[in-house]
Amino acid sequence: MRFEPQKLVIDDSDPWASSAFQLSDTGERLTNLVKQAEGPAVISLTAPWGTGKTSFLDMWSASLRLQGAKVVKFSAWEVDYTHDALVALIQELSGQLIDDDERQSASIEQIKAKGGELLRHVAPLAVRALTGGIVDLNGVDDLAAKLVEKKLADHENAKHSAARFRDSLTEFAKKLEDEGNEFPLVIIVDELDRCRPNYAVELLESIKHFFNVDGVVFVIGVDIDQLGETIKGHYGQGYDGHRYLNKFFHLQLKLPEPDLMAFCLNTIKRLGMEGVFEGRGLSNSERNAFSADFIARLAISYNLSLREIERLLLEAGAVYSANSELAPLLSRAILWLLVQKQRDTSVFESLLKQKVPATEAWELIRPHAKLIFGESFHEEGYFRAVLTLLLEGQTGISSLQQSAKQRVEQDDTPQDEVDYWMPVLSAATDLSNRRLRSNYMNIVGRTISLLGYRPARDDAPYGH
Repeated sequence: MRFEPQKLVIDDSDPWASSAFQLSDTGERLTNLVKQAEGPAVISLTAPWGTGKTSFLDMWSASLRLQGAKVVKFSAWEVDYTHDALVALIQELSGQLIDDDERQSASIEQIKAKGGELLRHVAPLAVRALTGGIVDLNGVDDLAAKLVEKKLADHENAKHSAARFRDSLTEFAKKLEDEGNEFPLVIIVDELDRCRPNYAVELLESIKHFFNVDGVVFVIGVDIDQLGETIKGHYGQGYDGHRYLNKFFHLQLKLPEPDLMAFCLNTIKRLGMEGVFEGRGLSNSERNAFSADFIARLAISYNLSLREIERLLLEAGAVYSANSELAPLLSRAILWLLVQKQRDTSVFESLLKQKVPATEAWELIRPHAKLIFGESFHEEGYFRAVLTLLLEGQTGISSLQQSAKQRVEQDDTPQDEVDYWMPVLSAATDLSNRRLRSNYMNIVGRTISLLGYRPARDDAPYGH
């Protein structure tokens, strides 16, 4: 299994063929919107982490180039170590445009030259000064006054350099239009929300002050909620980061979230996890922990985010990869156990220490059962038996088998209860006949400790 997905390989002649989700329609609508943009535009494309935002932007940029657009793709997080967002952005701009089209070389060289002039006059502190107040000259001595005058001259030079840089961008965009290009210059910025707060703010301010010209459209891929918190972290807790973003972006769009089952299948595939469970003989989809429909139902029932689903799959895969002694039949129960680790640590710890009897654990599942098991008594019965084996071993299985047998054989048991308990009895009998070991939870606990689990004190009360 992989712990990071492989980079998506995009066919330049058919960019959307690489998509695991249906994204081409969204790409076409965004393309139409960008083509109609008049004047400068800064558009945010928001989506939670893990929804394929980066893949979408990669495929969309390839689609734009296929249609003749001039595109600059800038991954902010990959260069956030540079400490100067403006330098990185101008370097990407001049470098990618030169590679893209030699016919525009004169205009591109001018952008590069004026960009270099701008960088000489505008340091990170100067960027912030452009957004600050007026310097107060009152009460300073002669030496200080000369220093202030120099600062003011530097500030004036920076303003002129910024204007010349904007002029060079405008000229490039105008040439695109004169040549009959249907697109503005499109600059795509990705993963801004993963950057250091000061770097993210500096990049946003640079875009606002130095790239705000006709014929240039920015599309910035972000998790808008996370970026709002980043802005707040930079300016202070009392600052309204989301209000700042509302002023900065002309338009905020949202990438449609993928179907959960498709997301689970895609996550399993891109992390190379198909063989982790399948390689141990799990051919029955009703018992396969990596059955996408089961994981999707589990996620919906416990309201897991896409980030939490990926974490769940990684942890489940790590547990099975790390320990060959774990029976594949435990896989779904282990997934449920790891969900409790995310949702309620105290319950998880009590389960792991076997302080919670199987009947009580089942009461935790009961409110979610119809959704998790798709109203399948067969699937639910097997899961209940396996969970009992995990928590109480063969002793618990024998008790469950006896209890289910009594329910089924009683003459006055309603038919719907018989329909429920028959699969439980069948599963418990199957597990009893296999004579499986009784200490699986000990093995599971030792393996999960590799994931950073730290047990609470033994006297910690259950449910607190």
